[in-house]
Amino acid sequence: MKVKERSDIFDIRRAQLTSATYSVVSKKGYYNFTIKDIAQEAGMSTGLIHYYFKNKQDLLLNLLREINRNIRSSLQQDLSHLSDPVDRLAAFIERACNLVIQEKNYFYVLLDFWTQLNHNERMRTAIQKLYTSYRDVCSDILNEGIEQGKFNNIDVKYTATMIVSMVQGLIIQYVIDPDAFDYAHYSHKIKNQIIETILNKGGQ
Repeated sequence: MKVKERSDIFDIRRAQLTSATYSVVSKKGYYNFTIKDIAQEAGMSTGLIHYYFKNKQDLLLNLLREINRNIRSSLQQDLSHLSDPVDRLAAFIERACNLVIQEKNYFYVLLDFWTQLNHNERMRTAIQKLYTSYRDVCSDILNEGIEQGKFNNIDVKYTATMIVSMVQGLIIQYVIDPDAFDYAHYSHKIKNQIIETILNKGGQ
């Protein structure tokens, strides 16, 4: 077997196991699943799983990194065809808010991972990178808007943190109690409120 073929099979198997892990963890939670559960979901033996991943923690960290990579890639793709920073910021907020509707299981998995923050430094680092990425994308959009005179001369780091906090806070409340409020209406209001607050009316 050629090296490239072996590499392709390796990547395919890891992707299959990552997908199976996502499915199992979203149903059973971080603490309540076994390697055997993953093997059954993927249609593989437990021994084969240990060939591709060192242990359960390695499998979970790979899952978190893969989810985050997919989300960042999807977000960047959504923003790539937009040039106006106001439109880009609106799309960023809409995409972030809609994620809980399109991929609700992701947030159940992420909330489970959060319980490991004080016990698992590798997990903490992976989650830190996720939120750093969100703030960085948002900061880039804000800086573009300031440079083009579309946004007020704001504290970019603080504003990016505030935007991510508002969106994530709304999502968490919705995941915990989906009947507490009209999520679509509130997410729309938050988007408009954020843009209205930072928009440079004199620069339009």
